[in-house]
Amino acid sequence: MILRIASRLLAVLLATAHLSPGAMAAEPIHLIVPTPPGSASDALGRAISTPWSQIGGRPVVIENVAGAGGTIGTARLVRSPNDGSTLAILSSNHSINPALYKKLPYDGVTDVTPIIMIGNIPSMLVASPGLEANTVAELIRLAQSGKKELVEGVVSGTSYQMASEIFKQHADISTSRIPYKGSGEVLRDLMGGELDIGFVAAQAAAPLVAAGKLKGIAVTTKARIDLAAQVPTAAESGLPKFQIDIWLGVFGPAGMNAASIAARRKEIELALEKPEAKRAMQLQGVEAIHMTQPEILSFLKKDLERNREIIQRMGMTIY
Repeated sequence: MILRIASRLLAVLLATAHLSPGAMAAEPIHLIVPTPPGSASDALGRAISTPWSQIGGRPVVIENVAGAGGTIGTARLVRSPNDGSTLAILSSNHSINPALYKKLPYDGVTDVTPIIMIGNIPSMLVASPGLEANTVAELIRLAQSGKKELVEGVVSGTSYQMASEIFKQHADISTSRIPYKGSGEVLRDLMGGELDIGFVAAQAAAPLVAAGKLKGIAVTTKARIDLAAQVPTAAESGLPKFQIDIWLGVFGPAGMNAASIAARRKEIELALEKPEAKRAMQLQGVEAIHMTQPEILSFLKKDLERNREIIQRMGMTIY
């Protein structure tokens, strides 16, 4: 308990080091990131936290609450005060989890308040450097040959699992799956040779692919991405109907009033216009999404239903 309190105090001090004394005295905004440090959500949250703090005059403190496909962090969000002091960066995982988990401690629509949509982030299928496959076609041939059972690291209960299942359905292959909490752990074991393949955040994989520590097999987006332009899309690699978009947005708990919603939305909009935020989005290959608050709610409802249909049709489960 003492260590947890000390860690949180240090985070507040670090986040407020650049602020004026008046701003430092203000109540901080707690930004929950339901994924581990180093994830795409975490990197983007940290990139916007400094300009957001400066614009809003309140320190923005990142709190990583990872686990169970983001449901632990989201559960923390919905239990938080609805005064605009606690928000979360949610992703496509949020619209997948209701169909994967039988008993969630919240409703994916009515227990959250949309604030702002940030953008789509790319993911990448990567392979261990020792795997005898460099392309999607070679990977499929290897899997179908029966010479080797591919060992796959899967970030369970996430968009990466969705990408994995849809890819294998399109490719008509199977793998031996090992569940992980985040992309960072998958990347570690891929480089160590304990895994053969895995779908991970492109921003985390790209430097390792460029350094020759991993093989970039394909990206899940419609077009190639700037941060790994040498890696082809799955569509151009022989799977023309394969495309997975992973969205990121900022949400609050249910019941936020209109003034709080408008204030937080404006602060984040201005923060996203700052050079450091734009640079972070570019480095991660984030494609900006612009939606009004009502449009986000409508989109979320449709995404939940679409994912539910896909998950039920494919018989996807958490592992």
